[in-house]
Amino acid sequence: MGYKYNLESILYTDYLDCKSTLKTTSLDDRNTSTNYYLCNDDKLEVFDFDDIKDKINKDSKSPDAIYIRDKSLYIVEFKNQDPCAIDCEDLREKFTFAIDFFTNTIQNINDYNFIICLVYKNQGEHKHSQRYKQGIGNKACCTLEDANKNEYNNFYSHIITKDVNFYKNNFKELKC
Repeated sequence: MGYKYNLESILYTDYLDCKSTLKTTSLDDRNTSTNYYLCNDDKLEVFDFDDIKDKINKDSKSPDAIYIRDKSLYIVEFKNQDPCAIDCEDLREKFTFAIDFFTNTIQNINDYNFIICLVYKNQGEHKHSQRYKQGIGNKACCTLEDANKNEYNNFYSHIITKDVNFYKNNFKELKC
């Protein structure tokens, strides 16, 4: 049996049936007639946060995945959208649920680094104009930094809001 204060042990004990892959959790389920995955990595194991959420409260909203590496927890949300089209209130609700879940699950919460990874669709080469970059800079993270500082009491140690190509290029172990 795992250590009762270790999050990975808690998740394996209480939510083993919520194990998944990064690919599966990246499915864009808005259009049920086609399956589109933002990431094709079917080797990296994660916990499907939506499945965990359904066990707690089906009416809540949650991020897509939890990935644990040592004492860093990556809370991943996939959006097959342009960053300027992302519903910011929806994101805030999801990341608030994550905070509530972790603070109620882990007793030694300060031992972990919580990192938001907002992964949105590839922006392509044609969208590198200064005006477009400025618009993304203003809207891409939906003021998650401000919410983290003011509403979440700096719960998240880092927030990464980038397109899928950023993750492919900077996290070589991913097979997206």
